[in-house]
Amino acid sequence: MYTEQTTTGTRQQSPARGEHLTTRSGKALWVRPFNMAARADYEQAVRISTAIDPDAHESVDDWQHWDQHRDPALHFRRFVLEADGEAVAYGSFGHMDWAFDPDRYFIWLGVHPEHERKGYGSALWDFLMGRLAQRGPTELVSFTRENRPRAIEFLQHRGFEVRMREAVSRINPQTFDAAPFAAKIARVEQSGIVITTLAELMQSDPNWKSKMYELEREAEKDVPSISEVTKSDQDVYEQQTLGAPNLLPEGWFVALDGDEYVGMSVLWRDLEDSDRLQTGFTGVLRSHRRRGIATAMKVRALTFARERGVTRLDTGNEESNPMLQINYQLGFRPLPAELILQKQLKDRPAEGSEKPEQAT
Repeated sequence: MYTEQTTTGTRQQSPARGEHLTTRSGKALWVRPFNMAARADYEQAVRISTAIDPDAHESVDDWQHWDQHRDPALHFRRFVLEADGEAVAYGSFGHMDWAFDPDRYFIWLGVHPEHERKGYGSALWDFLMGRLAQRGPTELVSFTRENRPRAIEFLQHRGFEVRMREAVSRINPQTFDAAPFAAKIARVEQSGIVITTLAELMQSDPNWKSKMYELEREAEKDVPSISEVTKSDQDVYEQQTLGAPNLLPEGWFVALDGDEYVGMSVLWRDLEDSDRLQTGFTGVLRSHRRRGIATAMKVRALTFARERGVTRLDTGNEESNPMLQINYQLGFRPLPAELILQKQLKDRPAEGSEKPEQAT
């Protein structure tokens, strides 16, 4: 065991189990690796995450699924911070599968609101940055919401700048009226476009998995992002997305032009509350845009949610994304936005790097 001085206090390291940290005020803390084999760790992390942002409404099953099916080529680490034997915060860092660069890493931590302003976040941040520095990142990305001013200040104080704003909005599907959109939907249908569900395609099309993969990967190329959107491998997509516990095949709406998949609009099940659904990706191939297909699929999705008795449906769109205006026309109303913040640490190498073969 050894003691190391940090900007927020000291820490003693016990490599096998974790580390003792000390805040500036002298409070003793314990940080350890998150145990992905222990459901209790997931329950603690979800409890903290939900307390920080009740809108997130995350579930243990969903967390476990995504951890079990992470791309093994991407680096990822998560840690738990304890005070007096209680989990009070957790943090993580790693590569971003949707915006991969070998030298770009996300870093995020959350402290339970009951334990804020005690120096716990600063102590955990120093610990995470110490671990992450060993990998030599050139760029860091973090996330928060605009209704969390202390979190924004925390990141800006550490050199982060807001890079992107993703508008979050909500609708009660019970208030949705499809009648104003009838003419637009009729034009879509008259053009030969058929809107079906993933549930139906799973029964009728033996190639539905590969077609959904290609459709989503192609349509998401134009989604606003901090960098070019990364295309994951098909097997990872099938495990992570098509095998997710909150998959709702009857709530996935797919636009067909003959046998070609040209558009999709997705609803996800809420594993904790049957009165809620979450909006997923909506996209149309470039060759079929500006024809009302996205609106037609969204109307089908909202009608489905209304008939299912859903009373809350959330979505998110980068503020310059045309889909945001479509959602507002459908009746979604704004909530505090998600913020993506970025910090450049050093110049990038002159030559690009390939995706790593395996995380270490």
